[in-house]
Amino acid sequence: MSNPELHQRLSRLKQAARRKRTQRGAAVFVVVLVVTLLTALGLFAVRSASLSSTASGYNRQLTQTHYIADYAVQALISTMLAEAQVHADNMMGKGGKPDTGCVIYSKLKDPTCARYSYDWLEKKFQENQSKALVVLPKSGAVAGSLGPAALEADMKLEMTDFHPAWPELEGMSANCNSGSKLGYAMVTVSAEGQVRPRQLVKGKWDTGAATAAGVEQVRAHVIMGPVNIVCK
Repeated sequence: MSNPELHQRLSRLKQAARRKRTQRGAAVFVVVLVVTLLTALGLFAVRSASLSSTASGYNRQLTQTHYIADYAVQALISTMLAEAQVHADNMMGKGGKPDTGCVIYSKLKDPTCARYSYDWLEKKFQENQSKALVVLPKSGAVAGSLGPAALEADMKLEMTDFHPAWPELEGMSANCNSGSKLGYAMVTVSAEGQVRPRQLVKGKWDTGAATAAGVEQVRAHVIMGPVNIVCK
């Protein structure tokens, strides 16, 4: 083989080697690009699943908070059916100084106020129903509970705006004898329901529970009685 032919053959071999190196670099780039895209898709899928779980958790807590607030109003109304006069006396401040802690107390001309806590309502419920107001299992999911998570419910209730119901209900006298009469009264029941992580110390509001709490307020106008109504 002559020198020119050998030189051409070596040149062709060098060019082929350069092409292979170029193709090998392109293949590595394509592989890295595919791996990167797959990683991004995986992270997006994990993030989407996490957001979906978080949203469903918030929706679950929202639903629980709604029913806790609604349940608080209904539970207080159930005690009003049996102890209407007791609640009326509490609002008017009979037997002691009137409660001035209600939110709208100072804004009314003739304010009336009675406040109740979750513990008070729980005690009344157990006396009448012989069971807990809200089931809080130590572990596992139990029917009627807040679920297996370490959650607790809280309620704050106010009764305000005591005034005679109008028009007078049938069977009730519109006349006033001895400064008072037996009749029905209309009151405003305001309830605040909360669902929050279980606090480390009972009765002490901690920051962790406060920032993760779900809160809802409910207000209802209720007719209760018969009660003694002071004539004016």
